[in-house]
Amino acid sequence: TKEEYISLFDKLRKIPNMHISTDIIVGFPGETEEDIEETLELAKYCKFDNAYTFIFSERDGTPACKLPNKVPEEVKEERLQRLNAVMNQYFLESNQKLLDKEFDVLVDGKNETGKTSLSGYLENNKLINFDGPDELVGKIVKVKVTEAKTWSLNGKLV
Repeated sequence: TKEEYISLFDKLRKIPNMHISTDIIVGFPGETEEDIEETLELAKYCKFDNAYTFIFSERDGTPACKLPNKVPEEVKEERLQRLNAVMNQYFLESNQKLLDKEFDVLVDGKNETGKTSLSGYLENNKLINFDGPDELVGKIVKVKVTEAKTWSLNGKLV
């Protein structure tokens, strides 16, 4: 139940340095406006550190494909935008708490944006971009967080 989820969530939040992520699908067949409002309220309560949010899409041969009360695409899009507006606020707040802290980062590879040369992930699965030589790919390096964005961090090698 929602109450059980909140109870467990509250216990997890008390653990030092705990970062909590979730997956949320909007527009599942039968989803009502009341359902999405409840999801938004839960998201506001939990203030997730990260989330993967998606629009439900049918997959041939799955039971969900046969369910009635399909949600129109434009409603799904609007609900996803509302959800992401709520979530993004908390992602940025979560990332700002990491400013000026140092982390061990496994250098994943070259950054795709081209603004910095390397990227990797912190132990809490936060993406960090930073400048450094290509020889660091595959190595663990110490990086200090210098900028917090909604979906990622920027940093510098220590």
